[in-house]
Amino acid sequence: MKFIKLLILPILIILAGCSKFLDRQPNSINTEASYYQNTTQVETGVIGCYASLRDVYNLDFILAGLRSDDAYISQSDGDINTIDFFSEETTNSYVESYWKAAYNSIKQCNVVLKYLGNVTDSIKKLQFEGEVRFIRAHMYFNLVRLYGAVPLVLNEVPYNDTLSSIKRIDPSIVYRQIISDFDSAIIKLPLVSNPAQVGRVNVYAAKGMLAKVYLTLGNNLNQPYPNPYYDSSKTLLLDLLNNPGQYQLLPNYTSVFGVNNEMNPEIIYAVRYQSNANGIGNYFTYDMEHLPGSPGFKAASDFRGNTPFPAADVIRFNQTFIPVSITSSTTGITGISYFCGGKYQDPNSVQNDGGSDFIVLRYADIIMMYAEVENEINGNTPLTAADATNFTSRLYQLNRIRTRASGSVPANVPVYAYNSSSVKTQASFRTTLQAERRREFGEEDQRWYDLLRWGPIVFRTNINKHLVATKAADTLTDVHQMIYAIPQREIDIANGYGIIMPQNPGY
Repeated sequence: MKFIKLLILPILIILAGCSKFLDRQPNSINTEASYYQNTTQVETGVIGCYASLRDVYNLDFILAGLRSDDAYISQSDGDINTIDFFSEETTNSYVESYWKAAYNSIKQCNVVLKYLGNVTDSIKKLQFEGEVRFIRAHMYFNLVRLYGAVPLVLNEVPYNDTLSSIKRIDPSIVYRQIISDFDSAIIKLPLVSNPAQVGRVNVYAAKGMLAKVYLTLGNNLNQPYPNPYYDSSKTLLLDLLNNPGQYQLLPNYTSVFGVNNEMNPEIIYAVRYQSNANGIGNYFTYDMEHLPGSPGFKAASDFRGNTPFPAADVIRFNQTFIPVSITSSTTGITGISYFCGGKYQDPNSVQNDGGSDFIVLRYADIIMMYAEVENEINGNTPLTAADATNFTSRLYQLNRIRTRASGSVPANVPVYAYNSSSVKTQASFRTTLQAERRREFGEEDQRWYDLLRWGPIVFRTNINKHLVATKAADTLTDVHQMIYAIPQREIDIANGYGIIMPQNPGY
């Protein structure tokens, strides 16, 4: 059974005289302080931090997956449809719920950090701190990419606090804290995860996530090399490539996914779910399939078409999409529609109780990030025949992904040749890699974050093509919707305290 379980902490009931009732602090403060008294109790708090990620990733496919050009909605649901059409209001329930879930996770991390002094086992104390700093950094990394400037809360918020939990902080400062937390996690986390608790993060997970942070900052810096963020990312990625530890690229692409092979050697970091286990199953398996009452996330035609997915790339195509035979209620014609849940299927789950984990980082991503950052650093150096076998070459690493996609038929998906026009220049290599990432990580919520970091031109070009192809919708004339609105509820709360919390431009 998966180690992350829904925790119900003991509730301390306080009996007091009526005359002192109005002078008391909230009971939750006393309950928390009296509970986290030893190593075992603090560890339950750490596990609760992991558990909090489930609420976040039950929503991530809506804000990141559906919003991208990988998918679109097939049934009518107001708030989901407006996200899909880039027409959501500041009161959108999914935008608000994601914000709440992420900050709830951060809150739990801050509580654990507050009581780390009660951990007497020095080794576990380091691990616990590394784990909760990792999770907090991950949540802020998602928040700053989705919403821009966000409140940066690094301590438990007192019950009577106002300003520190409301003020929005410049993204550069938020990123500084993200880097600091991941750096701290790298120092404190173990090299190898406990085999009995494989969902807990280790040094490799922290290095891989920090490498993605640096790559994101390097892209956003929008300057050619020398770019300090690219150097920092490359150093971490090379370390992961040269010292993979328990991680590797599985020889069979289809083996990476599925409830019967979770946390396999390619998975570095995943949010864990389990069906039929007291409410810790996922929602997205149901949402992505064509089931009665399901929103039914469809695979975008401009994604599964011949250009993004040539016929030779059949292995990844079949793993990514679910073909469903549907008869039109108006025409009576039966046709095939493709849905998004190919990587998340769980035949034994029921509605909103899927057992499939959500993969956040896998070894294939390390390989492709390295190829990308190496191209940004050395892309002006022409590729040679030797680069086809040079481990540190961007071409060699990119072709590792291509070779695996071929399965047992090496000629099925031909590798990129060093003298091919598709990878001959820095710009052509960049475009080729972007298309390869889309095929490799289809429907894994990577695409939206990739489009954001590749900049406004790439973002607008791809999103507009998607809107025209799947919805015949108006194209985006500006890019303010590269980030979401701050939930109106947060602004209203700030106003209630007399604090101006600015909304993102365009909303």
